[in-house]
Amino acid sequence: MHDELFRSENIVVRRVCVAGKAAGISTGSAVIITFGSYTNEPTLDRPGFGQEFLHRARIDAIHVINRFNRWYQHPERDEALAAVATAVSGYDRVITYGSSMGGYAALRYAVPCGAQVATAISPQFSVDPRVTPWEVRWQPDVVRTRFAEPPYVAAPRQYVFYDPRVALDERHVDLIASAGATERIPIPYGGHPVGALLAETGVLQAAIRGIVAGDFDPRAVRTQVRRERFASQHQYFVLARRWAQRRPAVAVQLLERAAAIEPESHILSAQAALLDRLGRCEEAAPLHRAAIRRTPNNAVAWIGYASHLEANGDGQQASLALRRAAAGHAGAQAGSMLLRIRVLQVRMWLRRNGAGWLNRLFGRLVIWVEQSRWQAVILRRIGAGLR
Repeated sequence: MHDELFRSENIVVRRVCVAGKAAGISTGSAVIITFGSYTNEPTLDRPGFGQEFLHRARIDAIHVINRFNRWYQHPERDEALAAVATAVSGYDRVITYGSSMGGYAALRYAVPCGAQVATAISPQFSVDPRVTPWEVRWQPDVVRTRFAEPPYVAAPRQYVFYDPRVALDERHVDLIASAGATERIPIPYGGHPVGALLAETGVLQAAIRGIVAGDFDPRAVRTQVRRERFASQHQYFVLARRWAQRRPAVAVQLLERAAAIEPESHILSAQAALLDRLGRCEEAAPLHRAAIRRTPNNAVAWIGYASHLEANGDGQQASLALRRAAAGHAGAQAGSMLLRIRVLQVRMWLRRNGAGWLNRLFGRLVIWVEQSRWQAVILRRIGAGLR
């Protein structure tokens, strides 16, 4: 059974129940409430987070889906959560679930939804600058968000999967753990978010089933990740990113292993960019094009291809590639990616118009901002003007 419980311009709440459960309720049953993650698709008609897996696993679900990346700070939020709470009131076990921004919501809104358990992958405690001024990611999105966070009230049980080597994620988890009973499940070198590694090793699916059944064992998760991680293309991708600056040739080899498992667009694009750095442009070109063919709306792939084209003397096509990268990131959805693209467009324009010295000055300014203690503030100010 599929039905819509709530819809506004910003949020939709959709119920997906497995066959044979009248009105989505059965004695001794469990339901998972999912919250959508950061998205580049500003539509409410996409599937809910984890919808396919939960349906296959015959687990009832309520999916809360976001149009924009506002960390669910919408005036109709409480009305949407009330609709969720009403829909799950007949279940014995209610669990919230989400990743990154969705993980933030799964933790923050577990109690208003009537959940006993909150499950979050690489979540934030808050991105409100008044609460976490040290958070420097997503600032162009943050500046467009009017925060009205209720006080943090933890669910009776919180499970948090995260990479302790992502420093900002660990700071968020420290705050989350200080707010209530939290089972921290560190997944070193899982990146942000760690869900891809968990899914590829089969851990995520088993963990969700265990949480639903009430017999989840965090130690078994860590054991299985250690045993299976090198069958995961995401693991090689994360390790390649860590080696990219110091040992790009090693990073290329790691990405080759990742692509051999599953040649996803972001892996091919990263591999191509490193080959360009190593002067192996002829090898890089087909990988750039393959990355774009696999995912035509991948802005990172278009950015890498633009750099490749410019380095090989085709400035006009490089400029067009950056325009393609910007497509879909403007207007109300403008955010961190669009800011990155605009900076690259300015610098490319300066180079094409013979202002190399100004481009170099601009580059030093970018580095200064990245290293500045005021980085988040500066990015919010700049991001406020994005269109």
